[in-house]
Amino acid sequence: MRTPVRPARLLKNHHIAVVLLAVVVTACTLTVFAWAEKGVTVVVDGRVAYHKTDAETVADVLQEVDIDLEEGDLVSPLPEQPVADGTEIVVRQAVPVTVECNGTPVEVNVIGTTVADALVAAGIDPSAGMAVDPPMDVRISEKMTITATDVFLRVVKEDASVAFETVEEPDPTRFVGERALVQEGVEGRAIRVYQLVMQGDVETTRTVKAEEVLVAPVPAVVKVGTKPRPLPQAPRVPRVAGRSQVPVGADAGAAAPASGETMQVVATAYTPWDPGCGGLSVIERKIAMLGIPAGWGVIAVDPSVIPLGTRLYVPGYGYAYAADTGGAIKGARIDVCYWSGGPSVAHATAMGWGRRTITVTILGD
Repeated sequence: MRTPVRPARLLKNHHIAVVLLAVVVTACTLTVFAWAEKGVTVVVDGRVAYHKTDAETVADVLQEVDIDLEEGDLVSPLPEQPVADGTEIVVRQAVPVTVECNGTPVEVNVIGTTVADALVAAGIDPSAGMAVDPPMDVRISEKMTITATDVFLRVVKEDASVAFETVEEPDPTRFVGERALVQEGVEGRAIRVYQLVMQGDVETTRTVKAEEVLVAPVPAVVKVGTKPRPLPQAPRVPRVAGRSQVPVGADAGAAAPASGETMQVVATAYTPWDPGCGGLSVIERKIAMLGIPAGWGVIAVDPSVIPLGTRLYVPGYGYAYAADTGGAIKGARIDVCYWSGGPSVAHATAMGWGRRTITVTILGD
């Protein structure tokens, strides 16, 4: 028996219709879903994120992006408000800090970023002239402790002592370098007015604003000697057979002068019998020409630094006249002369002197 053709075609058309209906329904469902999804912007403490959602309310969106609201947080729009495509949700999260004002701690949740914002949250005026630590422009962080202390002025009166001065008076009856206290100093008494800057109970600075002297101080008086000290006397050389002997040279043990201009020099030593020095007769002529007394020596100098004829005190040598020169004596340098005891003794003494840096004293007229 042959299979009828028409009924078979009708069955085929029926299946095609069912498939087409399923495709249409699926496409409509996808289109509706696409139309239902919304784009919202979420801003949390200045940080911006874009989010696609089919959530109905602000609270649903925040839950989707894992934002848990704490006590004190601000949300705009309110959590129960519906969202639409293009909605912007702004969240300001509160930062828990402790504000200690004049020793009393207060815990606050701060909607803000700086210490100044925390003070406002604690009911403190940031412009009220308080000492704040950390400073008001520092960014706050969770669990931070902020210390605020009142700063104010206080005026006090106190008894005070007034220091005495020391007055120096010249005294021509005392030698240079001598000092004598002839009147004791006595402190005075006064009342002083201070302005104190207080930070809480702590004084930070004080300034004298006024002073009334009740008893004036008595100055101490010191007499200062101005009388020049006499130069040490040189020993005299005994005369033999009607003529004077050659002076024995400088007295190394002579006391130093009390005053005079000082100069640092390099000092060496020589004798009249050294090559080119001319012997003892040259020293005798210089002694006679300058009237150099016994107990004084002769030194060679650079005349452009120490003029010839200058009287000096040389530590370790004694008192001397600048009475000689030398080709090697240039600048701040001197050469002390030894002649006592003859050539061998003088040479040994000069060798023992060697070369040294000393401070000489130039004597006045």
